[in-house]
Amino acid sequence: MSRPAAYDLHLHSVWSYDALAEVEPYFCRAEELGVRAIAVTEHHNLDSITETLAAAARHPRVRMIPAAELTVTTSIGPVDLLCYGLPLRPGGRLREVLESYNAWQRACGAAWSRGMQAIGYPYDDAERLALLRSYRPERTIARQGATHVKNGIQRAHFLRRGYMAREEDYAEISRRAQQGTPRPPYPAAGEVLPAVKETGALVVIAHPVNYFLRNDLPRMEALRRECALDGIECAHRSTPPELTAFYRQYCRERGMVSTGGSDCHESGDLGDPPGGWGHV
Repeated sequence: MSRPAAYDLHLHSVWSYDALAEVEPYFCRAEELGVRAIAVTEHHNLDSITETLAAAARHPRVRMIPAAELTVTTSIGPVDLLCYGLPLRPGGRLREVLESYNAWQRACGAAWSRGMQAIGYPYDDAERLALLRSYRPERTIARQGATHVKNGIQRAHFLRRGYMAREEDYAEISRRAQQGTPRPPYPAAGEVLPAVKETGALVVIAHPVNYFLRNDLPRMEALRRECALDGIECAHRSTPPELTAFYRQYCRERGMVSTGGSDCHESGDLGDPPGGWGHV
């Protein structure tokens, strides 16, 4: 029987707009399972770093790697990049990039509200903020402002409010709202990556199956160049074992980093198999 992984380099806490987990339980569960290193990779920010450092100090057997998951606009559309070894106190161009992401999150949320109103629904900024407060701690809203809402929570809210008749209608109402008020694109790879790379951080493509069209080598090579990739998240719950092996071999041949992560967003994901930290 295979042993559980000794590290998890893809975790989200309440400091990500779509996550419900606190930081401390990650370190507690890591100690219980013998996980020796973790990375809390918030969507578009390093705002949890103070809490992560404090938890790491209380759990010295678990190494903490400062990181973030930054989504960038590329030639194929948005791509999620895990950035490892970021500075604890970002300055210069990286600080500007992170502030641009915070502004993007607020603009994306505002566009959702305006788009829904444009197609006839009273989903204004006040209603969206109240929905955010139903699941996000106040300290995160004080720092990040009124961001966009976790899709599952927003979908359930639209159903309760009668904005749509079935959950399956969410994609269509999203499309119509987007037509009413287009949401801003993610920051461009050409703006984000130089700021990240100049800090010495490593850039790893997250959950790559769809980005790579499974194992399309020309596409993989093109993305490796465009995103200045140092590695691939070879192990992820969305990646079948045969592709994990393929990606690992690809990394070996090119001197790239192989990583893996559970992509946990909720404390309930920290269970034994088949939960988040049960995989090998």
